[in-house]
Amino acid sequence: MATVSSLTLPPVSWLSWPDNARDSTTDNTISVFRCAVNSPLATPPPQWLTPTEWQRANRFHQPADRTRFVLGRSMVRRLTAHFSGQLPEQTAIRLTPTGKPEWVNDDGWHINLAHSGNWVLMALATTPVGIDVEQIRPNFDFQALLGSTLDKNEHLFIKNHAKPRQAFYDLWTRKEALLKATGRGVNDHLSQLPVLTGTHTIANETIGSTGHWTVATVDVDEQHTAAVAWAGPLPTALSPVTCYTI
Repeated sequence: MATVSSLTLPPVSWLSWPDNARDSTTDNTISVFRCAVNSPLATPPPQWLTPTEWQRANRFHQPADRTRFVLGRSMVRRLTAHFSGQLPEQTAIRLTPTGKPEWVNDDGWHINLAHSGNWVLMALATTPVGIDVEQIRPNFDFQALLGSTLDKNEHLFIKNHAKPRQAFYDLWTRKEALLKATGRGVNDHLSQLPVLTGTHTIANETIGSTGHWTVATVDVDEQHTAAVAWAGPLPTALSPVTCYTI
């Protein structure tokens, strides 16, 4: 069996990167970075992406999807260069069987990317990590998904919540971030993955891993919510996650 602790982080202060950049994460905190889709990083130097990545980018039919993909790869190259001391184009990225990008390095770094609406987010840690962000769409029929994504306790939680739409997105992002962290990948069994605030015991086959995992809701802005998940319990009592705006 696996253990999952779920929580909502206190309101975070999004620090400016690189002015407040850490030189390392040896204190075992989890770093989350957000970058707006209109950032200059969305038009990186050509060498920052591989020919295969540029080919993939050019296959997107929607310009917004292409922008978010290129920005995600650009963020990875920019940030890994800072932590590794290499040039951005020297960073090697490979995809897992579930399509999760991995930074190929010898120092034990783990990364994960997510994008929605106006933001691309990246999580960086020295432990397996996953992140998800969703734009809170006022016209989206989230009620139609309750039966396939939530268990009965989560369904009741949303029904009684003062802001049911916000509550749905909070739980949804927790589930997706957790499955991305374990490497399981988002699947059709989200309702079997309990993520209400508290600690839960979950079957290995549901989460795709053993051990202790933590998943936390992170406020991005009024129109977006996110969650970050990592292997292990809370690394510190006061500040388990540090957030930066690039």
